[in-house]
Amino acid sequence: MKILGIETSAQMAGVALLSDGEVTVQRSFAARMTLNRRLALVIAQVVGRPVRDAGLDGIATGIGPGSFTGVRMGVAVAKALAHALELPLAGVSAPEAIATGLEAEAGTAVCVLQRARADEVYATALVVAADGIAEEVEPTRVLRLPEALEAAEELLGRAPEIIAGDCVDSHAGPIRAAFAGAKPAGDEHAHPAAGWVARIVQRRPERLDPEAAFGLTPRYVRASQAERQFGVDLGMRG
Repeated sequence: MKILGIETSAQMAGVALLSDGEVTVQRSFAARMTLNRRLALVIAQVVGRPVRDAGLDGIATGIGPGSFTGVRMGVAVAKALAHALELPLAGVSAPEAIATGLEAEAGTAVCVLQRARADEVYATALVVAADGIAEEVEPTRVLRLPEALEAAEELLGRAPEIIAGDCVDSHAGPIRAAFAGAKPAGDEHAHPAAGWVARIVQRRPERLDPEAAFGLTPRYVRASQAERQFGVDLGMRG
């Protein structure tokens, strides 16, 4: 199975090509202010030939949460490619990719904390399944850090064994105070990687949906700036 993985929710975007269970090519690049110019080019570089001739079996894309513009752009490009090439498409959440990338043993409880805005974080509790994929106990929520730590323990039924995401270093003190026995993940697990987005879908090919080019939606979680400013709901967090 050959899968193109796209991840654009974080400061570093990525594209990966997975073939027969192995990531054969992976490229990362700074996304801020350059994503609209570089994403299609990097996809072409990773594939190494016209995408229609790459023999892809499907496309996997990150759906967030993360950068509002980054997530939207990555999902839009993935949907456009899937539609044009008549390929099935699957979405993978950022916490799922981060936690699965830890390669922890089955049953491990993980809390992924990602920066949101102000003093809030995107908080997700996950448990690693038998096939190595970290499954979300409940969809991501936006919370203040103390509430996020409390919610994680409540959802997991125990303290998490690993804390991952880009809040690990910046909130090390409160995290350590709340979960003294939890292992903080390294910087390499601060953000989701395109290779893990592709690997997750390769391990669970039933997630590839021939109709997702028309129906896949990003996981924004937070309202957009326009929605907050004008007090409207544009229906973008479905």
